[in-house]
Amino acid sequence: MKSILVKDYMSSNVTSFKPEDNVIEALRQLLKQGHSGAPVLDNERRLVGMLSEIDCLKEALMDGYYQSASDRVADHMTKEVDCVKANDNILVLADMFVGGRRRVPVVDEGALVGIITRQDFARALIYTIDHPHHGDHAH
Repeated sequence: MKSILVKDYMSSNVTSFKPEDNVIEALRQLLKQGHSGAPVLDNERRLVGMLSEIDCLKEALMDGYYQSASDRVADHMTKEVDCVKANDNILVLADMFVGGRRRVPVVDEGALVGIITRQDFARALIYTIDHPHHGDHAH
């Protein structure tokens, strides 16, 4: 597992939102695609936050009882986001995923280049268990 890089298992085709997107529409998109969250990007594809289904659910519940003050993604996303780089060793993710994180954005100079999930990390781990002496890897 020492030689496996984040880029070997990350997805580069990533659903994302803009800060001005509607939260309820974002929730619809997450549900439709079977995702539990997605990055929020500015016009230069720089990561400005992460939006989870929980963020959206809170807004949907509030909207059901009150007319919400804001339905913009920017007002409900998590702004402090841990990231990794594509060339980082995949082991840098161990604590995050064991600690309950589901997904981590992959950035290059602040711009999103992909996302790696807990399932991706598990696939890398299983591969190394099944192929302990292989220097190369496939997924």
